[in-house]
Amino acid sequence: MHRNGDLKGENNMPQNKGPFYMTTAIAYTSGKPHIGNTYEIVLADSIARFRRQEGYDVRFQTGTDEHGQKIELKAEEAGVTPKEFVDDVSGEIKRIWDLMNTSYDKFIRTTDADHEKQVQKIFKKLYDKGDIYKGHYEGMYCTPCESFFTASQLVDGKCPDCGRPVQPAKEEAYFFRMSKYAQRLIDHINSHPEFIQPVSRKNEMMNNFLLPGLQDLCVSRTSFKWGIPVDFDEKHVVYVWLDALTNYITGIGYDAEGNSSEQYKNCLLYTSPSPRD
Repeated sequence: MHRNGDLKGENNMPQNKGPFYMTTAIAYTSGKPHIGNTYEIVLADSIARFRRQEGYDVRFQTGTDEHGQKIELKAEEAGVTPKEFVDDVSGEIKRIWDLMNTSYDKFIRTTDADHEKQVQKIFKKLYDKGDIYKGHYEGMYCTPCESFFTASQLVDGKCPDCGRPVQPAKEEAYFFRMSKYAQRLIDHINSHPEFIQPVSRKNEMMNNFLLPGLQDLCVSRTSFKWGIPVDFDEKHVVYVWLDALTNYITGIGYDAEGNSSEQYKNCLLYTSPSPRD
């Protein structure tokens, strides 16, 4: 924990406005951090400090995303284990965040044992509910991006994200029934217009993803080993969507078996102030 909260003025304000939880995206540890990562943490830190001065009980979380095929390949090229590789990169990221004097409360790593355990619990709970099912993923695969694309998504026959070559691939995978929740999300966003800000991002989410229809989401992989094992089918590892993305709740004490922390419950019940508050 690296909390530089004892800054001039921060501890002299009333602390009665309730909890305020904010995070950065967690940096991917396939290589050294770039200026954009540092720009993000500094901007987020300014918001955290401002909210503390306003009197909110701020919980500010950042960290690193440490699994995946790209890391497995980079570690092999470097002649080290994947864990050794991410330890080095994550340590450098944390060193820079501390050099910038950022006031985060928690630096989470997706290789943390408590996070990995919760990811396995979440995966199993969703599977038991029928929200995760086994199928096959087939398409054009970009290894650097760790992503499948349809032929129509390619740009000049190459990855639309990074421009590198893609290869045809088919892989057994578990899928999350995201399509099941599309209407629920649409209804919630329409009835809570402040839920996604700014409005341009809300419109993008609605018009480009939700209204055209959500596709079920691939949440496991078998083509590499550096990931959190699916504990009831260990040839699969959990893919990024249920690993890295869940850090935002596991880092504040979410427990899939109902034993979540008071901190998680407080953050869950609290509605963040609008930008004009």
